[in-house]
Amino acid sequence: MIKVLHLLPMNKLSGAERMGLLICKHMSEVESYVITGGADLAAVFEKEGIQTSHLNFSMKQLPQVIKQLNQFIKEKQIDIVHAHDNIASLSAYLTKKRYGLKVKIVSHIHNCYPWLEGNGVHKRIDRFIRPKYDFNIACGQIVYDYYEQHASYFNPKKTCILSNAIDASHLGAIPQHQIDEIRKAFNIPTDQTIIGYIGRLSEQKGMIPFIQVLKNYKNQFENCKFLIVGSGEQEDEIKKLINEVGLGDLFIFTGFQANVYPFYQLIDIFFLPSLYEGLPMVLLEAVGSGVPTISMNVGSISEVIINEETGILIESEQRIEFIEQLIHLKDHPESCQKLADAGMKHVYQKFSLADYNQSLHTVYKSLIS
Repeated sequence: MIKVLHLLPMNKLSGAERMGLLICKHMSEVESYVITGGADLAAVFEKEGIQTSHLNFSMKQLPQVIKQLNQFIKEKQIDIVHAHDNIASLSAYLTKKRYGLKVKIVSHIHNCYPWLEGNGVHKRIDRFIRPKYDFNIACGQIVYDYYEQHASYFNPKKTCILSNAIDASHLGAIPQHQIDEIRKAFNIPTDQTIIGYIGRLSEQKGMIPFIQVLKNYKNQFENCKFLIVGSGEQEDEIKKLINEVGLGDLFIFTGFQANVYPFYQLIDIFFLPSLYEGLPMVLLEAVGSGVPTISMNVGSISEVIINEETGILIESEQRIEFIEQLIHLKDHPESCQKLADAGMKHVYQKFSLADYNQSLHTVYKSLIS
């Protein structure tokens, strides 16, 4: 049986981490191991019976990371290191190079990184290191196209597209008492439209520029609450801005939640104002849960959101239009229902976890053979 080590250098269960968890839980054809960026995320994988360890993946700790990765790979006789995003991929390659390991390295690209359009330090490192990986996986067609367009060193022959997938069994199968408990805990009203966001509160997600436009439309959202599920480096800044512009009474913050699935049942409209993306797991989950969704057209989101068919898609930076379409959605529940029904059907048909894992297993087998 092929032994695969997944490197997930974060310490919270965000999009790439959730995809990694689904792979490990449901790909029975391989023996999966995981090294995370901290004990909190490691505990999530351990709870599912997956053999897990954790390291500090910061650049300052890179020599120690390389040493410990080498020990782990040799001890477990790992065949493939599946590295999720750049610091994980770099760490895997340097370990292989430093210790002369025979292990294969798969670098999983989870974003349309803006630095690819320039020639800064990240781009220069990537130009040197990317051709040395044994294989690349792009998390969506547009992510693949973006990399190919902006990186002349990108090798399509060593790359495949695996659009993220979801485990549909988790969607909708939430006990009502659990939903009621969450509603009570965060004082989420039943007589107002709940406009929800789930994810990190980071610059990438575009929450601050969204709020800076939203402040001009406060009166149109008097019958709404914005439910923000997540945490991140911009959390305090976002909360401060909301109070400064007089929107504090419109927002409910829950902080980080390890289990986000019940929250989809509380959201009437899901919104994603991101500046850049790959193919967000939260988007697949929201649309797959039957929540009408509006999103910026960044990354591979257009694979999920077909404008005015499976959701509403707004071109990047068009935030006034984003807000106006959000107002239209909340005022037209019949339109929302049509989008929700078509979106759910689309996700179930096109983003099957079983198909995803079968394709990934084929990649693994080709690398070993």
